[in-house]
Amino acid sequence: MPKIAPPIALKPENPGAELRISIALSLVWVLACGLYLAFVPGAFSSLTHDLVGLVFLLIGVVFPLVLIWTVSYVTRSIRSIRTEATVLRHSMEQVKSVLENRSNADSSQLEQQLAQISALTQQTEARLARMTHVDGASTGDPLPTRTDTAALAVPQPALQDQNQSALPLQTPEGPERVPISIAEFIKALNFPDNADDREGFRVLRRAFEERQLGKLLRASQDVLTLLSQDGIYMDDLNPDKPLPGVWRKFAQGERGLAVSALGGIRDRSALTLAKTRLKNDPIFRDATHHFLRQFDLILVEFEQSAEDGELLDMGETRTARAFMLLGRVAGSFD
Repeated sequence: MPKIAPPIALKPENPGAELRISIALSLVWVLACGLYLAFVPGAFSSLTHDLVGLVFLLIGVVFPLVLIWTVSYVTRSIRSIRTEATVLRHSMEQVKSVLENRSNADSSQLEQQLAQISALTQQTEARLARMTHVDGASTGDPLPTRTDTAALAVPQPALQDQNQSALPLQTPEGPERVPISIAEFIKALNFPDNADDREGFRVLRRAFEERQLGKLLRASQDVLTLLSQDGIYMDDLNPDKPLPGVWRKFAQGERGLAVSALGGIRDRSALTLAKTRLKNDPIFRDATHHFLRQFDLILVEFEQSAEDGELLDMGETRTARAFMLLGRVAGSFD
């Protein structure tokens, strides 16, 4: 996997040259002034016989010295800025090279790269939110019968036997397998924390086996990778946390002010970059709209069986943050 090399430390040419030149010029000027006053008859007495002459003497001696050292300081500053710009340019070229290599990576490499991108910052805010969310945030509407299975299948035909339990996620034809649980569903939406997160990759592989959920995860992976090309990472965002009732209203079809809290991304840089690319990049635009559709379909099913705390946990995942960011710039909450 390509890695970003450390920045190149560039040393300015002839460091200290400005200082030596300034000292030399200052000495030459002071010596010249001294020789003038010493050898020109009456020069010193004519300049110091009154206050005006003394002021002109001081200005004539001091002002060139001030000018010399001002030019020296400005020259050193320009040299330092030029050096820093060169280092930054080399760093950006290295980053660009890594991102180009990422676009050509195979599926397994992409998963590992995404995990390392996701680990740039720790999930402190997410863990804190789980400890602090309030018990009365529910809308008060009765929830369906609770099961631990993530019932996220596409709509099923009505069951003839009303006592029969709801079908879980649709799975590929073949040997019977245990449906993915709600906890695994949420973990899959967050993707692995880093390359050593074995449990995260195990859950992700199981999630990809679910047809509908697999579509969402692939769409999420695509937009997260595209956003990372602009330096936008979900761990860097700190959105306002919508209440469970807001997620439920959106899943039930409400739009406008009632669900505006879903657009709680406040990072102006991320919003501007995403909106500009959505407008100018057709590939990014198609990937965004496909991702928003897949998330909407999954949310409609998940909301029916999720408790309030699980909706809050889902809202803290990297996939949900991408939905909040892209949904806002695409106008999905209007």
